[in-house]
Amino acid sequence: MSNIIRAKCLVIGDSTAGKTSLVQKFISEGNQFPKNYNMTLGLDIVTKMINVPDTNSSVELYLYDCSGKEFYRNFILRVSSQPSLLMLVYDVTSENSFNCLMDLYEQIKSHAKGEDLKGVLFANKADLTTRRLISPKAGRELAQKLGLVYFEGSAKDHSGVEDPFFFLVNEWFKIYTDKTQALKLLA
Repeated sequence: MSNIIRAKCLVIGDSTAGKTSLVQKFISEGNQFPKNYNMTLGLDIVTKMINVPDTNSSVELYLYDCSGKEFYRNFILRVSSQPSLLMLVYDVTSENSFNCLMDLYEQIKSHAKGEDLKGVLFANKADLTTRRLISPKAGRELAQKLGLVYFEGSAKDHSGVEDPFFFLVNEWFKIYTDKTQALKLLA
């Protein structure tokens, strides 16, 4: 019998960091990269079922692709309260997208209601090596400071796109399994 576990993952970062492209590449398994797209207004929610290796379980991952516009921030925080997982995304060619991450993280964390929030920091647009402003070292240091795991890649060329999502799914499965076992011991 198959076990389906649901998880809410916020994908958040500054405008033009490439969040929507990243989510679209992951959902389409690398087949779709929007050359032209409309900026996300508020929030887009998509799902993907991911099998957990060596188990009979799957995680139905609800990806909350959040607008990076400050105008929508309160709305996003209200509708995406109590996330299971977090993916902070920044553009390696934009200091602004990197510098806003600490504030975004603190806002999300304050709405997590005391839950230990598992997450990743994804450095997007790593294919733009000649335009890169944020070093991998700076990204790793910020990830460590926030208690996140650092990944980098490019939604455009699909490099490194799947790894952070699969990492998050495995982390969520471990959390779910640990909580389920703890509840069985209490019963």
